[in-house]
Amino acid sequence: MSATSDSRDLVALIERLVRERSWNTLTALFVSIGGGDEIAHAALPDLDSAARLIGDALAALAGAKPPRGSQADELRALRLAVAETLVAGTAHPPLTAVERRALERAADFFDLGGDHRRAALAYEELGADIRAADAWGALGDLDRMEAAHAREERQATARRGAGDLVRRFEELLAAGERVHALAAVAVLTGVEEAATLRQRAAAIESRLCRGRAVSLRAPGGPWLRLAVLPSEIGRDPAAGIPLRDPSVSRRHALLAAGDGGVRIEDAGSRGGIALGGARLETGVPFPLRGGGELALGPTTVLRFQATPLAVSFEASSGLDRGLRALAGAAPLSLVGLFPPGDGLAIEIANQNVRLQRRPDLAVRVDGHFIGPICDLLHGDVIEVPSAGLRVEVQ
Repeated sequence: MSATSDSRDLVALIERLVRERSWNTLTALFVSIGGGDEIAHAALPDLDSAARLIGDALAALAGAKPPRGSQADELRALRLAVAETLVAGTAHPPLTAVERRALERAADFFDLGGDHRRAALAYEELGADIRAADAWGALGDLDRMEAAHAREERQATARRGAGDLVRRFEELLAAGERVHALAAVAVLTGVEEAATLRQRAAAIESRLCRGRAVSLRAPGGPWLRLAVLPSEIGRDPAAGIPLRDPSVSRRHALLAAGDGGVRIEDAGSRGGIALGGARLETGVPFPLRGGGELALGPTTVLRFQATPLAVSFEASSGLDRGLRALAGAAPLSLVGLFPPGDGLAIEIANQNVRLQRRPDLAVRVDGHFIGPICDLLHGDVIEVPSAGLRVEVQ
């Protein structure tokens, strides 16, 4: 016979003994189970169910006519035997829901059976300090009763503070202030909400857009790169404008704001940079004005259009043909790549990529209307309903 069958048979036996009110037999049975006797094979969930049946029956019996004399002694012995068995079958500290439920039931049996010390210790293990204080009080241990009340007050204060932090966390997330929301969760400890919120925070943290650039696109369109100056062009995936062409160096060119516009500088590349057929000197910044073409190595050509604040690029040859990018001083307006994006800009704060909106412009990110600033996450969708703009964040 399997252990499962044994367990079910035992529960059925206990249910029959409860109906028959065979209290002494039940006591002997639970003493046997708690002592590890081979006649009993019961899983904790089944023992907990059996204990519930006994508790309900004893509560009904006490309500009808409180037991006295020898019967009261019988019921006290039964309660203590059941409690001992549940405690023996429970992990300490209790980790699962059924273990916590069984230990709480054991504490109640101890309390009703007059073993207030064991009841108080079990309640403390569960973190039920109010009930522990009552049990210590019934025992006459006023010092431990006051200590339990003090723990409960600290926990209540912590729960109130946690509730405020949870509300603040949700408000900050909805407004787009993801970094501030993460900071709020970081100080949350000692309450049930802490583990769940930290899991959410970790998922958000992993999706934060970091660095000095971000890729955006209209749904179904090509990805467009926005890089805040200073920035790099090269084969390094972390470059502000990354290229795939193997003839391009990992750190090929540097872009920076200069007097009157954006400057480009050869960062010591193998293939060099040519502007209008003339090779730029390594390490010497050169201003980009108007329009033209930059050759990075033998195969990659970037057409550019420069203004005093930004320069746009489009790759016309090489492995990265079709690439479009915009590099400029922060905050970098989106209107250069998305004409309906007037009033939106990208800025950088502590390596976090943030969306900035004009005060009179209603903008949704991830389905929520945001405040003036929104820390962007990979996978976000930016929407400006009034302009019909919808932009995805890579």
